[in-house]
Amino acid sequence: MKDLNWKIKISDLLNNPGITDKIKFENKFLKEDLWIQQPWISGEIFLKWLSHNEILVELKNIKFKIKYLCDICWKDYNQEYFIKKNETITFTDNPKIKEEIYDDIFEFNKKNETINIEPFIEIIIKNEEPIIKKCWICKNNIQTEVEKNQDKIWAYTIDFSKLLKS
Repeated sequence: MKDLNWKIKISDLLNNPGITDKIKFENKFLKEDLWIQQPWISGEIFLKWLSHNEILVELKNIKFKIKYLCDICWKDYNQEYFIKKNETITFTDNPKIKEEIYDDIFEFNKKNETINIEPFIEIIIKNEEPIIKKCWICKNNIQTEVEKNQDKIWAYTIDFSKLLKS
């Protein structure tokens, strides 16, 4: 069974000033298929009360493995990621938040008192994707003779002393 539930109930944090909570998660999935492989997504979530309408969320130690297709040899390979950098997000029910744009402040619905962190996990994973995907064989591959000769053909040298004499 795939665990797709990324919603966290925050009613106890909103009603108890100064309280914090720590949640560890393992084997979580995303709704969007990003080629994530076993052991799926794991990490920690740290929640902290800031005020009666604000919660600080810190995502820590996110681990996942993605299956890529090499852009050079067209073979599948797996790349493991371990993100130690903490990603911090603030959730609030402040109505002013709809009028302004923030990178790290998001609105939650006070009626159901839950937050959904799935979009932020997706962003973290997509930010790690390399522009050019190379398997470990292609990364360590030494240039072939054809590639070396092509580099020589395209390398121009200009002798400025000959240009100045004419």
